Amino acid sequence: MRWQPDRSSTVAEYAREVLEVFPQGRLVLGIDGVETPWPGEHGEASGREAFARDLAGAFVDAGTAAAAVRLGDFLAADGLPADPERLYDVAAFRERVLKPYRRGDDLEIPSGDAESETTFSPGERAVLVVSGPFLHLGELPALWHRSAWLQIPRAEAWRREGLRTRYAEDSPELVGWSGLVDDAFVRVDARKRATATFDLTDPEHPRRRFEDAC
Repeated sequence: MRWQPDRSSTVAEYAREVLEVFPQGRLVLGIDGVETPWPGEHGEASGREAFARDLAGAFVDAGTAAAAVRLGDFLAADGLPADPERLYDVAAFRERVLKPYRRGDDLEIPSGDAESETTFSPGERAVLVVSGPFLHLGELPALWHRSAWLQIPRAEAWRREGLRTRYAEDSPELVGWSGLVDDAFVRVDARKRATATFDLTDPEHPRRRFEDAC
């Protein structure tokens, strides 16, 4: 079997790359993928949110203050929207997270539990790692200094979502979500918009992919 770098090495390498490209200031990264924004039945994170959390940890290990934020904590409404660009309350995200972060103020970051938050003090040099689906639609791409697309075969993604959430794979919720993802891809191919792509088919050995390679 061909050797592959482990997850921590791949994530740390990407963190170093970002810090080298942007050697100063407060950065905002977007981590995109097809998984739902809903928490798991017992609070389990999706593969996308777990990757974002690990990436924030890699920045901290490199000596830079960092925090992970789930854009799924800023949904515009319960249930599925008719338009993927209306999934989030972007104004609330800007007001509660981006504005104080850019000023260097302490900010309260939701932890996935409506009654629980953590305080993040960014300082002059920091990275905010924002995760969620549809981060390359509408006004969102302009928010990211860099963005990554997490590639998972669609059938495998829905299998994992069926295990993680309270919904069966053929439930109306996941079937509806799949349709919303299809709609988003008709508008924008996030794989081409993102500045980095990682294959998470094997979550313990994510592989960097270069979509523009010949």
